[in-house]
Amino acid sequence: MFLKSLSSSDARFKSLNFHGGLNILVADRTEGSEQGNSRNSIGKTSFVKVLRYILGGDLAEEFKTPELEEHTFIAALTLPGNQSAAEEVRVSRSVKPTTRVKTSGWSVVPEDEITLDDWRSLLARHVFNIPESAARPTPGQLWGQLIRYHFGKPIKIHASEPDWESGVRLGFLFGLSPETLGRAGDIERLKKQGSAIRKAVEEGALSHIPADESALRAQLAAARHKRERMQKDLRAFKVDEQYAEHQREADQLSATIRKLNDEVLATKRRLRELDEATQAEVDDSANQGLTGKLAKVYAEIGVVLPDLVSRRYEEVAAFHESVLRNRKAFLEQESASLRRRLEEIESERTSQDQRRAHVMQLLNETVALDTFLSLQQDLGEQEALVADLERKLEAAHSVSTIDDNVKLKTAELVASVRTEMSERQSYLDEAISLFNELGAEIYTDREASLLVSPTPKGVLGVKPRISGDASTGVRSVETFMLDIVSVVSAIKAGRAPGLLVHDSHLFDSIDGRQIASCLNIGLFGFQVGAG
Repeated sequence: MFLKSLSSSDARFKSLNFHGGLNILVADRTEGSEQGNSRNSIGKTSFVKVLRYILGGDLAEEFKTPELEEHTFIAALTLPGNQSAAEEVRVSRSVKPTTRVKTSGWSVVPEDEITLDDWRSLLARHVFNIPESAARPTPGQLWGQLIRYHFGKPIKIHASEPDWESGVRLGFLFGLSPETLGRAGDIERLKKQGSAIRKAVEEGALSHIPADESALRAQLAAARHKRERMQKDLRAFKVDEQYAEHQREADQLSATIRKLNDEVLATKRRLRELDEATQAEVDDSANQGLTGKLAKVYAEIGVVLPDLVSRRYEEVAAFHESVLRNRKAFLEQESASLRRRLEEIESERTSQDQRRAHVMQLLNETVALDTFLSLQQDLGEQEALVADLERKLEAAHSVSTIDDNVKLKTAELVASVRTEMSERQSYLDEAISLFNELGAEIYTDREASLLVSPTPKGVLGVKPRISGDASTGVRSVETFMLDIVSVVSAIKAGRAPGLLVHDSHLFDSIDGRQIASCLNIGLFGFQVGAG
């Protein structure tokens, strides 16, 4: 027997003692009770919530009052000890603070007062035998079904419970692996993350993740190509620390060569003029002398020159020829000098041009140190751009492949759940058969079946079904039968204590004949181990 008593330090709460088997909490009726007297508001639901609170649940809103802050709820439980032997344990939990639990008589607890988290962990390990590697189900979820006051849907312990958590909890009670079934939660979280990320990208909240993956891939290709070209150019460069001096020398050599070219033009022009003047002198000498010309002129006009005049003209002509000879010699000397200068200029220009060619080759094959450092900096910036684009592409690719990953993981999970069900088929067969038998006990004109199969999302789908109309009363019976099957299966698998508590609201819509059958089934259930 798991629960022996429940009490409170507040005298207004009635102390309850329980015996082995079926226990029913009902309102006292007196001789003065009339037909209109209600059986509600006497504390049956409060009893359920107090028990859930002691076993690690949250404090119900109706208990968060100043009048109860100094009081404590106490339960006497039978719990497995260090050697798995049953031990009678007294557990108490104050209304305030809610984070501490006191125990006495339990050998697995090193201290009399422990934290709420430690209390929940001890229940998970020693009462439910939940593997440490399993994040679901939690003790709170299991208590939600074993101590139930929510009856909206048979498989739900509260209205907003996700389907995958319902599947893990029921599968655990049926004897299936919680680690395998719990992978549905990982897929569900991945889907939600993918949806949130895509929405954020579309709204511009994640500007570092472009929505257009193809455009980003094109940018990355162009950036990589530019980086490779810059790397190749940089590897071909030689650093010249005297690059600036070489550049100045090349400029000076170019200026000198330009001056030499100008001088060559001027010298050739002067030489041409000298050659023309020399040629004119030669042509003049080839003709008659001055005296001969003079005599010819006088002869033509019929005048005979006297010897004296002729002799004077001969003297003048001789002087003139002397001048011409001297002029010719000067012109020839000046022309030779200009030719020698042209040869000197040509030699100097060739030398200067060769030197300039060498310097220009150095400039073409090298770069200045500051230029090289600048190119290195440009390359570093380009590499940073490539790395940034690669990160963006990886992020965009991750976002775009989320759906593919979800589909792949879902397919793998569906296969794993099918394998798990096949390996634990005997457990499921017992649960399904028991549900059918209970349905036959309650209804003679309806068929009851428990459908268990993996959904396309990889969730363990559990659907209790009673043929006919889906009235509130029928759904309540489905809930009752599912809980009986779950607790019986879990007790046999060593995954639950001998306890099942239903608030009376479950039976509000059930016909009296079905209520009687349910009570008989409850008694039968506890006879097979659900104390």
